[in-house]
Amino acid sequence: MRVISVIDQISQGGFRHKANEDRVGIGGCHAWVIDGATGLGEPFMGAGSDAAWLAQRAHEALTRHAALTRPDDLMAALADDLVGCFEAERTRPLAEAWELPCGAFMLATADEGVITITWSGDCRALVQPAGGPVSAFGASPVSEEAEAALVAQVGAAGDPAERFREPGALVQLRAMRALALAAGNARILAPDPGFVRHLAQAAVVASEADVLLMTDGFAAAELRYGVYASPQALMAAARRDGLAEIVQQLRRFERETDPDGKLKPRWKRCDDATAIWLKISN
Repeated sequence: MRVISVIDQISQGGFRHKANEDRVGIGGCHAWVIDGATGLGEPFMGAGSDAAWLAQRAHEALTRHAALTRPDDLMAALADDLVGCFEAERTRPLAEAWELPCGAFMLATADEGVITITWSGDCRALVQPAGGPVSAFGASPVSEEAEAALVAQVGAAGDPAERFREPGALVQLRAMRALALAAGNARILAPDPGFVRHLAQAAVVASEADVLLMTDGFAAAELRYGVYASPQALMAAARRDGLAEIVQQLRRFERETDPDGKLKPRWKRCDDATAIWLKISN
């Protein structure tokens, strides 16, 4: 039987006055991180954050159904629960497709001799079998470059924390999200069962491995800011310094080195940063 041990984990909100819209968890043979997508209008699920609502309900569903060992079965149960919660808790009819709460996630499942990585959106995973190379899944330098280019098109706002609220940015972001949330065919995590048809999945054959799951706000230390030059350097830093030190380094970049987002264009000065480091063994 595979053993999943948590070596370290962290989940730190980007702003003190805003809800942390990430979640992290472990159950059965699975571990996960979830990143709720920041809302682009008035809250749909009540007075709180729609992104935090989505992340919390998804986390609860994964915890509730963690005894399901196959990732596909777990995803189907997650989809059913999200739809049920949404119908029971929403405060009004859906007016625009982009209003639907949504997000990204990364799931690691340990089976006999195989680690299966399942994801949707821009979370990231690093997997290093004992004595082997680091493999990366999910968000990548290419996806980060594309997002930075889109941000740069909007132009510099007075505060990069509000750049995604610029009128031109909202038009683009709402259009992009509407495409990703087409009714019955959502391409990202959402209370729409269609999202299970668009999941990405990969398998790593390994009897023992280190696994680092992270939301994009944590992965920014490598992919967005270059504080760590490579997946190998990030994994080595986790072992050497711990996850809290990595978050300290990325916050220093966000708040001191590049607070106005000129060096590294981004939607927010600081993003929620969440990660879990696992040791998988027999």
